[in-house]
Amino acid sequence: MRSLRDTPIKSKMMFVILLTCSVVLFLACAVLFVFQVGTIKRGFVRDLSSLAEIVARNSTAAVAFNDKEAAEETLKALRARPDIVSAAIILPDGSPFAVFGEGAEIAGMRRRPIDHGFRFENNRVLTAGKIVLENKRLGTLYLCAEFRTAYIALSRLYGEILALVLAASLVVAFLLSSGLQRFISEPILKLARTAQFIAEKNDYSVRAETLGRDEVGLFTSAFNKMLERIQAQDTALQSAHEAMAGKVEALRHEISERNKAEAELRISQEKLLEASRRAGMAEVATGVLHNVGNVLNSVNVSATLIAERVGKSSSQNLGKVAALLRENEAGLGAYLTSDPRGMKVPGFLIKLADVVAREQEELRGEIDLLNKNIIHIKDIVAMQQSYAKVSGVIESLPVASLVDDAISMNTAAFRRHGVEIVRRFDDAPNVPVDRHRVLQILTNLLRNAKYALDDTGRAGDKRINVDVNYGQNGHVDIVVADNGIGIDPANLTKIFSHGFTTKSEGHGFGLHSSANAAREMGGSLRAESEGLGRGATFVLELPVGKAAS
Repeated sequence: MRSLRDTPIKSKMMFVILLTCSVVLFLACAVLFVFQVGTIKRGFVRDLSSLAEIVARNSTAAVAFNDKEAAEETLKALRARPDIVSAAIILPDGSPFAVFGEGAEIAGMRRRPIDHGFRFENNRVLTAGKIVLENKRLGTLYLCAEFRTAYIALSRLYGEILALVLAASLVVAFLLSSGLQRFISEPILKLARTAQFIAEKNDYSVRAETLGRDEVGLFTSAFNKMLERIQAQDTALQSAHEAMAGKVEALRHEISERNKAEAELRISQEKLLEASRRAGMAEVATGVLHNVGNVLNSVNVSATLIAERVGKSSSQNLGKVAALLRENEAGLGAYLTSDPRGMKVPGFLIKLADVVAREQEELRGEIDLLNKNIIHIKDIVAMQQSYAKVSGVIESLPVASLVDDAISMNTAAFRRHGVEIVRRFDDAPNVPVDRHRVLQILTNLLRNAKYALDDTGRAGDKRINVDVNYGQNGHVDIVVADNGIGIDPANLTKIFSHGFTTKSEGHGFGLHSSANAAREMGGSLRAESEGLGRGATFVLELPVGKAAS
């Protein structure tokens, strides 16, 4: 049908008319042919059934007297019918009594039942007639006839009829459509010629001729109205074009002013970007100060404890013992074995050695903790310096070890403030995280919990529960819960906002930066509290799978 798109409308109409006539005539002949085939089949079957009954009656005596020659002579009389392919007389026990023609086919066809006294198979008809004498069945006569000859003759006849009728009908349809189609095609062709003239000349004053009130006539009227509107718009456009000539200079001035404004806007945007960059730098600096400040408190506590323990160290007694020994250096042996004071010196030195060893072990622990905190300060500064450039190093780390490190960095502060730490760790898989960001978050949460306990004013019962939970949901939860002052429900949705704080000396950056760090590692940080005086719980959720970039 695509080839008809560019064909003239007269040819299209002629094609449609002739195609419709051809299809209708073909369908009519096909229906008539099918009906005639059925009629001929029924007549053929009736004729064959009648012939079978006649031959069966004529064969009764031959079968009754077991005269095979007479039976075969009777069957040979069927030669007069060229369409009879084969015939056979079959006895009740299934054995053939007499056969004519293709007897083997009879044997094969009779193995299947014959419905309604006949059966069509491969353009052949099989029918049967009973051989009966005095109500006793002596055998069965089977006839097989060829129906193809009649079918071919009928097909040839109808093919010739269809060809003649179709040819005559097409000629008549062509003549009638040639004379009648001008009533349809002529108005359309005139309208097309008018449209082509207008398109070539741009003359919208031309109007198409209306030849009737049918759909084409209505379309022509609508086309003329459209031309009227186009003509009016064209006139208005020409007038407007003349009026616009005087406004070109004003438009140029407006464009110049707009370009100037755009340049000023571009400068403002650059300043805004610079201000945003500086604000980001300030935010990074604030994070450094806040997180380093948290660790510096632990450093300060450790340094104070070391100074106190050094000042009170029992090693100072070594100087007194040394002075006493110098006084009795001349008779040191007698002094240590005979003098009551000298005899106590060896035992005192043994006890003093144990005490000094314990003091050194405690100081070594505090110094190790001090070194850890100093290293953590360096890592925080290094991490914040690279924060705007590249993400931190992602490692697969055990959660319990990370939590223990965070608690260890604040152990001195917890001990000084009388805070009890309760650990409850589930077995959990490693998590892919940035070690120092996790330590930064946990240190922030633990310090906030300590401050919340201090604000209660209680001397005892200061407890922080630190849990590690693995719920098979693809995340590990680190839970930091205290029995401190709690959180006002109205503030639960605000505490992670930048700048929000309830402390008089706070700056509102710690929880904000912690929540951002958790998100960047593919996790989250949330807060829970039943209200003021009911404690608070913070849950750091970290993914077990691949962390978000």
